[in-house]
Amino acid sequence: MTLELSKRLLIEDVNLPKNAVWFHAASVGEFNSVKFIIEYISSKFPVFITYFSPRAKRFFLNLDYPTLPLPLDLPIIWNKFIANAKPCCLITVEKEFWPFLIKSDIPKMLLNARAPKNMLERFLIRFFDKILPKDENSFELLNAINKNIVLCGNLKLCIDVNCEPIKKDSIVIGSTHEKEEEVLLDAVKWIIKSTDYNVILAPRHIDRASEVLKLLRQNSIDAYLKTQKKYSRVVVLDTLGELKEYYKRAIVSIVGGSFVKGYGGHNIVEPVGFCSYSIYGEHINKIKDVAAILEKMGIGFRVDKKNVLDTVKLCLQNPLSIDKLTKFIDYTDSIKACYLKNVEAFVLQHQNLKN
Repeated sequence: MTLELSKRLLIEDVNLPKNAVWFHAASVGEFNSVKFIIEYISSKFPVFITYFSPRAKRFFLNLDYPTLPLPLDLPIIWNKFIANAKPCCLITVEKEFWPFLIKSDIPKMLLNARAPKNMLERFLIRFFDKILPKDENSFELLNAINKNIVLCGNLKLCIDVNCEPIKKDSIVIGSTHEKEEEVLLDAVKWIIKSTDYNVILAPRHIDRASEVLKLLRQNSIDAYLKTQKKYSRVVVLDTLGELKEYYKRAIVSIVGGSFVKGYGGHNIVEPVGFCSYSIYGEHINKIKDVAAILEKMGIGFRVDKKNVLDTVKLCLQNPLSIDKLTKFIDYTDSIKACYLKNVEAFVLQHQNLKN
């Protein structure tokens, strides 16, 4: 992991298209939430992308767009960068509040905006030329500060739904942290004893895989690591980048980061994209709005230790229907259409001003 200081200080030259649409996504997660927007806009206008997370460098450098790490947030840096790159506008995602950048002389749009958390954010919100908030509560609070606002919805719901013709033979427990597997032991035991489904358990950090395996075996659950290449109905993933492949085979998915305090919830929408129910714990302060939509549509379930097993049974008795998935797709398509319409109009306005 490198900080890429030569690029962040603009010491190293970077070739960027002129009069381009500048997208800023702090990390891979933010990029994925606006990927469909970038793809659409880039089919009509030149674009380039900046990112902040040093861990995301390899991902962004493999994209088919000009990319660079976000320069340091200093007035002298931004004056030089904007003068050289000459972007037509800046479109940023969620909570990227860099004071000097936001106050700089460039048209700015904020996507998937949430309610400001402090006085600094309230102050900086005034400098955006257009804001698309993620929910009604954020809309009301932001609208009191900046009237250039349109409510579209939460970008984190805007996933592609792909029900592949593959046998749903598993229940996946993904992105778990320490102590969370203990909450789910009874459910794992029941699945193995009372159903024909396999259990795939994917700890959030694979260096915990052996620890999770030990816990399972201590509780009389026959399990193996994936790399051990032995047959077992309970497999602990100790390899990177495979969770999505297992979600494809899941009839039910249980998502961690939500059964103990401190994490706020992980990506509970991702399993739905593979036509699986999504079950998660009560500690979801970071994703409450997303959870509320899934629960309203009957495709997501918030549980505690006492009712997680009953919820798994309910989901197995009533497999996720095409009707529910269609309603979810229609809902997210309307969100996508709203974002595309407003982003394109913003870009056209400022492209025309440049020209």
